[in-house]
Amino acid sequence: MNPYPLAPVPRRALAALVTTGAALAVAVAVAASSAGAATHGSTHVVRAAVPPGHINHVMVIEFENQGFDATFGANSPATYLNGTLRKKGELLQNYYAIGHVSLDNYIAQVSGQGANQATSADCITNGAAFVNVTPGTPNEDKTLNPGQVDGQGCVYPASVKTIAAQLDAKYAPNHKTHVAAWRAYEQDMGNAPLRDGGTKDATAGTDCAHVTIGSPNNTNAAVATDQYAARHNPFIWFHSVIDNSAECSANVVPLGALSAGGTPSASGHLAHDLKSESTTPRFAFVTPNLCNDGHDATCVGPNSTGGHTGGLTAADQFLKAWMPLVLGSPAYKHGNMLVVITFDEAEGTNAGASCCGQEPGPNTTATGGGQVGALLLNAKYIAPGSVDIRGTYNHYSALRSYEDLLGLTTGGTDGKGHLGFAAA
Repeated sequence: MNPYPLAPVPRRALAALVTTGAALAVAVAVAASSAGAATHGSTHVVRAAVPPGHINHVMVIEFENQGFDATFGANSPATYLNGTLRKKGELLQNYYAIGHVSLDNYIAQVSGQGANQATSADCITNGAAFVNVTPGTPNEDKTLNPGQVDGQGCVYPASVKTIAAQLDAKYAPNHKTHVAAWRAYEQDMGNAPLRDGGTKDATAGTDCAHVTIGSPNNTNAAVATDQYAARHNPFIWFHSVIDNSAECSANVVPLGALSAGGTPSASGHLAHDLKSESTTPRFAFVTPNLCNDGHDATCVGPNSTGGHTGGLTAADQFLKAWMPLVLGSPAYKHGNMLVVITFDEAEGTNAGASCCGQEPGPNTTATGGGQVGALLLNAKYIAPGSVDIRGTYNHYSALRSYEDLLGLTTGGTDGKGHLGFAAA
């Protein structure tokens, strides 16, 4: 018998039964005892609306540099995302990025670390050098800056953990193949191996692509044959990931290619992994290339249809090509997968806006990356076509929810499974 009986899901979105900003809420009605406000010093912990064990797989698909109004407004060119997919899921209107430009947002979503001056500039202003965060020591104010490290730079010390380490502790990677419960799928990674770095992948490209510490990162601008950007690959900025080269190479992998017919090639990593629930990662992070993520307005390489139009048009074409694979996967069809489609940061009006009492952290004074919105998709717990206009969320609360949903309820910064500012 289900110990967390679910009430019928209303057609209108149900706001999270949690305090504002505490967790990314899946739109379901749950027993009131599974949610509620935590008070200072209390033992009760606010968690995601769906208890652990109901969602066993989370997939984040991350796009670039678009505000909520541009993406989800009436005149959005992303008609597949804002039409077809939106009718299948729940739109979170008040979902915010945590900073600018890109890298700090990616880092936040897997570790809960706040920005520093280098990451908030995509680690470009230092000569694009792939350098360590120094001194990288724990901040002493654990109340204001939970789990944060002090310093400037790009690559975090091994003491800084990500959701990858959390999942490794709960689900040990295969001791022979090193395949773990998490995976990052990076489009175009290693198409030009000398540019990107990494080790040769058995299918195509390279794995765990990054340059050596101290070397320049040359992936900040696309080239015609390779539109991969290391700054949009969240896991390679942590020694806790890259120092275990075998595991990093087994799990930070190329996305795969499209066939001549425009559908994902069966030999690609994502297509292969989604064939069964047993091979579907518990946490997956999907990064389109610089054209298909909406970053470049005009692309030097091809978009998903072979043209060179970028922006939201290319992002929409990417979703048209890849989402049927995701929505047709056993994990999704069985209701065990939550798909989150969102953007790293906003541009234009209110691009610096923040929510949820966000603190800047110890290494910068800047807060907020603007309202980007997010679309949630799940075959069992989401009310199709619903909109959450009451809750407020950001990349930190999203990480907190992923941890909750995947049963990461011990350890972390707070001892309850939450890393960095996700513990706030």
